[in-house]
Amino acid sequence: MDSFLKGADGVAIISCHEGECDYGRANMNTNKHVIFIRRLFNHLGIDEDRIQQYFCAAAEVEKFVTSVEDITSKIRSLPPLPKNKINPK
Repeated sequence: MDSFLKGADGVAIISCHEGECDYGRANMNTNKHVIFIRRLFNHLGIDEDRIQQYFCAAAEVEKFVTSVEDITSKIRSLPPLPKNKINPK
C-alpha cells in the first residue's frame, strides 16, 4: 500500500514458490494480503490488476522476466491511477 500511497500505478510482488521460502510462510502470508488488497481495490472501483504477486525461484530468470513484462503491460493498458482514489495529494 505504501507504494500506491507514494503514487505508484501498479505493484508487482515476486515471491518464492510455496514451500520454498527461506522465511517460513512469508510468501503465502503476503499472498493473503495481496488477495485482500485486490478485493479492497475492487470495492473502491480500482482495477485489481494493479497489484500482482508472482511466484518464481531465483534460478527462474525467464519466469522473472515474464512476470515483469506481464505487470508492465497490465499497468500500461490502464489509465493512470487517479491520485485522489488512494492518495489525495
